Amino acid sequence: MKKIVALFTLLAVLTACGGGDGRPSTDDIAKALKDKDNPAGAAFGTSGASDEILDCVAKALHDSDLSDDALNAIVDGDEKFDGDEDDTKAMSDPDFAADIAKCITG
Repeated sequence: MKKIVALFTLLAVLTACGGGDGRPSTDDIAKALKDKDNPAGAAFGTSGASDEILDCVAKALHDSDLSDDALNAIVDGDEKFDGDEDDTKAMSDPDFAADIAKCITG
């Protein structure tokens, strides 16, 4: 249950998260998710998510339709990033949600 809460917290961070240049790597995203000082990482830090789960979530985020700017906001821990309509649409895509759920539930 905590992992699901962390997922929704991450999604909230994405909609309120800044941009960089180009799409960050899966490894960069995973590192951010594992960093307790990063808002996205802090969301997962209390969930007890394993590195394997976080690596899977990072891949799902990287492979999603989220913009490079949204992914860079996660990596940078930028809470001021304001995602656009396309990012909101990407996060509500059932395939994206299913990919994240697979990471969490195995």
